[in-house]
Amino acid sequence: MNRDTTKVIAAVTIGLGLATIAYRASQPPKKPGRGTWKAKKETLEYDYIIIGGGTAGCVLASRLTENENVRVLVLEAGDDNDDSYKVRTPMMAAFMFESKWDWRMFTVPQVYANNRSLKHVRGKMLGGCSSLNGMGYIRGPASDFDRWADDFGNPGWSYEEVLPYFKKAECFHDPALPSDHPRGPKTNRVHDPETETFEPEYHGTEGPWNLTYQYLNGASRGFMRANEAEGVPRNYDVNGSSSLGVFRHQLFIQPNAIRHSLSNAYLGKNKNLPKSDNRPNLRIVLKTHVEKILIENINGVQTAVGAVFRDERNVLHKVYAKSEVILSAGVFHSPPILLASGIGHQIHQSIPLIHPLPGVGRNLTDHMALGIVYRCPLSVDTVQQGVTPWKFPRHVYNYFRNGTGILTSVVMDAASYVRLEDIAPEFVAREKANGTWKEMASGPKAPDIELMFIPCTYTTEVLNEVPNFFDNKYTIVPALLNPASRGSVTTKVTVEQGKKKGDSYLRVEPVLDPNILSDAFDMRVMKEAVKFARRVGKHMQRDPEMAGIECFPTEAAVPDDDDEALENFIRQHFASFFHPTGTCAMGPASNPMAVVDNRLRVHGIDRLRVVDSSIMPKVIAGHTCATVVMIAEKASDMIKQDALIRQATTVTPSAA
Repeated sequence: MNRDTTKVIAAVTIGLGLATIAYRASQPPKKPGRGTWKAKKETLEYDYIIIGGGTAGCVLASRLTENENVRVLVLEAGDDNDDSYKVRTPMMAAFMFESKWDWRMFTVPQVYANNRSLKHVRGKMLGGCSSLNGMGYIRGPASDFDRWADDFGNPGWSYEEVLPYFKKAECFHDPALPSDHPRGPKTNRVHDPETETFEPEYHGTEGPWNLTYQYLNGASRGFMRANEAEGVPRNYDVNGSSSLGVFRHQLFIQPNAIRHSLSNAYLGKNKNLPKSDNRPNLRIVLKTHVEKILIENINGVQTAVGAVFRDERNVLHKVYAKSEVILSAGVFHSPPILLASGIGHQIHQSIPLIHPLPGVGRNLTDHMALGIVYRCPLSVDTVQQGVTPWKFPRHVYNYFRNGTGILTSVVMDAASYVRLEDIAPEFVAREKANGTWKEMASGPKAPDIELMFIPCTYTTEVLNEVPNFFDNKYTIVPALLNPASRGSVTTKVTVEQGKKKGDSYLRVEPVLDPNILSDAFDMRVMKEAVKFARRVGKHMQRDPEMAGIECFPTEAAVPDDDDEALENFIRQHFASFFHPTGTCAMGPASNPMAVVDNRLRVHGIDRLRVVDSSIMPKVIAGHTCATVVMIAEKASDMIKQDALIRQATTVTPSAA
């Protein structure tokens, strides 16, 4: 063997060794009970089967396995990515959009939005959307939940009754605490007493989910000043006694400045949840595709008894639940699974209709928004300037060494919630005089519009363009919180080939149609929202520390007094802000559109529940993640209560 050959072999060996080390380092460590399906080693019967390991599924799995005698199986479509730096680092959220960790969903062409197909970001991993979203913790106004209870016929869901579940989940960290306090920061961040305020009576401190304030971009302070100049009051705790006003975001983030996804909070090591990271009675199967729920007629009652799924190799399996099947696949995937199981309406001739529920997949509601972009001096503190090549290395060092800096930001640091009566009284009066007014907000203290501030370029087509470091921009994003338009999730059924020869099966996939702007009232409200956003933008322009001038769409191209131009702008750029709800709405059996009752049990099917954002009868005027966690906490208690009732009413042969 000559010397050159030896060098080549040595180089290849070293290269393969380094590649192996890099590959292993990129793989998440093995965790007890988590992984793909191992057919020869698996248990086929559990007490509970949870379909979906997203935000709600993680909470349910943790709470139900607190009893070591209860066995739970979670079937998750994605992987476990909790240990990825992209999930852990707040600033990296947008880099997971349209990746393998995102379902990468698009709507059908929207008739009232220039026939555009709109993007929907949804987390395809353990933890679901809580692992890639903006980490904002905003419950919504109290009257939203009171309306769920009173107007939609769901006793037990008033704000007074759900507040304990919000607090149960929370481990709120007072940002004023010193670093040596058990709930103090584990970083070198500096407390800002002016903006890091909260009302303690509305927060919990003993729950598993860490919440606090984190990074505030300098430009975000200018946005807050501009709102106050426009007459919007400061809100010192958006999750407190009022949701109205301009506020700083509270985030679900750990004291060490790492994202606290729900999989990390409820299924990772947590001092407030004993053994949450290692429970022998919990099995989480990753990379699965659930085909349907198994339904049997037991003593004349249609009853959920298990699930049919395909593993990562596309091999079919059946698993069984002694107590309940819990559907937590999310607003877009829970309806197709119900329909594929024969619940709702018939979608294919080979799928018999077991129980009609016309509301399955109906009532899709979402927060829609668009961006107004401003060009500002390079001196303005924005994300764009924070990630310049000459500043970014310092921020990387500060994040990993001190837990501070721009990498701890999720970009959206501040926002405001306002009512139409306050920002557009003439519009409201005109609508009422014309008989076209619709009171979509749930009460006099509930907002109609959210203004989000993003200290970089944001449009609905490009989430974050490649930055030009010699150009500086920020964006004001008006969003419609209580849309009158309603959409739907239907299905596309295709015949697929399984792993084995002759194993063909029906694959049922969701078809999204949010039907945005189908109600003309939404367009009229959004025009007022755009005008309000521009008034705030004018205050920022006059602020010497901001001095931003609108560069998209520009006032020349879209004047406030040109209704046609405003409408064209909205139709071309209106898109989801990723808070879809309502496709398995909660309500009494007397409501033909209700899918589940007030205990989240599917009407007409025994031992089957839906627990995710699809059960919301009305989308909250807030961000949905916190509310989904509350729903799952409350559902966990209801499931445990119903299990005790079943045990008490079951007559065993020895007791007869």
